[in-house]
Amino acid sequence: MRHADLAVVVTNPEVSSVRDSDRIIGLLDSKTLRAEKGEKMDKHLLLTRYDPIRAERGEMLKTEDVLEILSIPLLGIIPESEEVLRASNVGSPITIANPLSAAARAYADAAKRLSGETVVLTIPTDRRSLFGKLFTRRAA
Repeated sequence: MRHADLAVVVTNPEVSSVRDSDRIIGLLDSKTLRAEKGEKMDKHLLLTRYDPIRAERGEMLKTEDVLEILSIPLLGIIPESEEVLRASNVGSPITIANPLSAAARAYADAAKRLSGETVVLTIPTDRRSLFGKLFTRRAA
């Protein structure tokens, strides 16, 4: 961290994770060589394990809340995905294990943005059809 030119702060939309990330941002702003020289370090936020349904129910922070707390530019949002867990369990990155999955595409898009490409940022939403909404059971 001390010699970094830029930082990607990775956090989950949970209060404890966002607090830890806020502390890391403070350290980046005070303990790096750039900070000691009075220079700013570019910092970007990668929000992982985001579930729009849980965010809407208040079970996790919404994207806007995380951005307001951390005040750094959003690089990407990685949706919650069982495929990431499966890929991790077999020791393969999701971008290789299942490159067409939503999570893999979100990671690839974030990497492109970091390298300077213009890629539209999409925020995961609850995109169930009307039929799906009518016949989906909710847990109590």
